[in-house]
Amino acid sequence: MDVPTDPVARIAAAVLPHRDAFIAELVEATEKEIAVLDHDERLHSLLHASITENVVAGLHVLSNGIDPRTVDAPPSAISYARHLAQRDVPMSALLRAYRLGASAFLHRALSETANLPGQNGTSVVISLMDISAAYIDRVSEQVARAYEEERERWVSSRGVLRQHWVTQLLQDPSPNLTQAEAALGYRLAGTHLAVEGWMDRSSDPYDAMTILERLSTVLRRVFKAREHPLVVPTDETDVRFWFPVKAGLTVDAETVALELVRARLPVRLAIGNPRPGLDGFRRSIRGASRAKTLALAAGDDAPPVVSFAEVAPVALLADEPGELADFVADTLGSLVIDDPWRQSLRETLRIFLATHRSYAATAELLTVHRNTVHYRIQQTVEKYGVPLEGNTFELQLALAICRWHGSTVLRRASG
Repeated sequence: MDVPTDPVARIAAAVLPHRDAFIAELVEATEKEIAVLDHDERLHSLLHASITENVVAGLHVLSNGIDPRTVDAPPSAISYARHLAQRDVPMSALLRAYRLGASAFLHRALSETANLPGQNGTSVVISLMDISAAYIDRVSEQVARAYEEERERWVSSRGVLRQHWVTQLLQDPSPNLTQAEAALGYRLAGTHLAVEGWMDRSSDPYDAMTILERLSTVLRRVFKAREHPLVVPTDETDVRFWFPVKAGLTVDAETVALELVRARLPVRLAIGNPRPGLDGFRRSIRGASRAKTLALAAGDDAPPVVSFAEVAPVALLADEPGELADFVADTLGSLVIDDPWRQSLRETLRIFLATHRSYAATAELLTVHRNTVHYRIQQTVEKYGVPLEGNTFELQLALAICRWHGSTVLRRASG
């Protein structure tokens, strides 16, 4: 057998006898270093095949002076990437495996440079690094594209299946629960917490999949869900979740909102009440949907997280906007006019009553001076004739309706 004259090819020839041992070591190291790749026997076999074909292809490039920018990713590498996409393994793990493999291969190849007498070691090392980097860049780009395409296809097909079974559960009086659980991978016997999620209008729809996956992880931690949630996208930027939670879970909307800020997630949420069984599965999402409708009606004035438990009285009245408007007008009189001044009076009065008529607490929440609160309340009573004596339940309800339904129930100034 002729000895190659090219120093890079000679290094490849020196590595070749140790190829199988190197592959075995790299497979073991990859599964050890990247825990999410240490799966079942099926994925182990695919990982082994992918590493084997990449090592063989890499040595072929080095041995024959082939431009690495012209090679295609080995078929097993493409297949492995697609299977990882189907298993919800993050692409970052796949790309990390390539970086790990490149590092191990370079370490092994560079150890052979000392056996090249008469050669400029520095130039050989540079050549090895350039060729290896170009190969990894070329192949990584192709497997990443294969992963993304398969992920999109898989999520789409799985989403259609999930939507079918969820529709059956929500609408069929007697759905087959056993088949539904098997198809959805979600148990229906426990307590369910449904959440409607949608991205901010300023967000890029192309980032939706990544954002909604991160959202699922954050909410599972916040709700202390025992298992993975049921996730059903309803369009490219909206999603429904059902989380399996402990009975009696209390959800605080402000706490959830704070977690969204910490995670830098540009999303808005509407949360139902935790309910048990199939009936709870349905009732929780109905509550979340009503809360979402209310949040959308309120527009930018709505908080980022709305809990049905906190807005139920107003949400349940949303089906009769005409009657709501009449009720608000009868209760608030001319304070129902939609202008900035009266809006500030309504909001001040709402918070004033919610804080048990505390001027100090109202001022703190509105970030205004206490005297400002006193003046606004005085104007509300004396100029607009809103009574504060006796039971203020209807008054508080009318103010809450104004807050959430806005222009739907407010009236324009005449003239």
